Amino acid sequence: MKRLAWILAAGVLAASAAAAQVAMPPDEARTIGAQVPDVTLIAEDSTTFQLSKLAGKPVIVSPIFTACPHTCARITDSLREALARIGEPGVGYQVLTLSFDPADGPAQLREYRERLSLPAGWTLAVATPENLSAFLDAIDFNYMTLPEGGFAHANVITILSPTLEVSGYVHGVMYDAKDIRNRLEVAANEASLIRHYRPIILLIGVTGMAVTLFVLFSTRKKKPAAA
Repeated sequence: MKRLAWILAAGVLAASAAAAQVAMPPDEARTIGAQVPDVTLIAEDSTTFQLSKLAGKPVIVSPIFTACPHTCARITDSLREALARIGEPGVGYQVLTLSFDPADGPAQLREYRERLSLPAGWTLAVATPENLSAFLDAIDFNYMTLPEGGFAHANVITILSPTLEVSGYVHGVMYDAKDIRNRLEVAANEASLIRHYRPIILLIGVTGMAVTLFVLFSTRKKKPAAA
């Protein structure tokens, strides 16, 4: 009986430890539609660039770390295969693979590109802690350092609109080309721009209505009275 109780207790502790290592998914209620900061990133050739360099097209953001022994390579592999059926990265859309591991630098990015056969239009980058934290907080990407090394992290990619607002997420490690295409189309849809400029559109509408009423009222006052 004592042995059984010990086994059950050990199982509970193991399950608790496993649960504690699962990073929470993004809080989409907080992030969808939010503008991400124009952070400075470091490319694989050690040059810096602003995130806004990728603006103008939908952007797929895939946070990873290059030494990941489990899901990161699978995420990148699956994404590469799905995008191969959509079109070349950098043409109709952008792809940003961003490492959140402080140990990663340009050399590790170059090795990761070669190992996973990523096309030239696919952007890989790292960032300083301040820029990384600001960006990952904006998309609510969660990860944690594990005692044995490595990281527990959410398995998710983020879709940004051409104006760098959070448009949506795709969860998991396997991706479908049709699903990705649809999400890119949603991100690029003009409706997102209408939502973005809704306050300005509303102001223009109210101003136009006020001017119209003023003209009608003024014309009515100047109308000669009937004999």
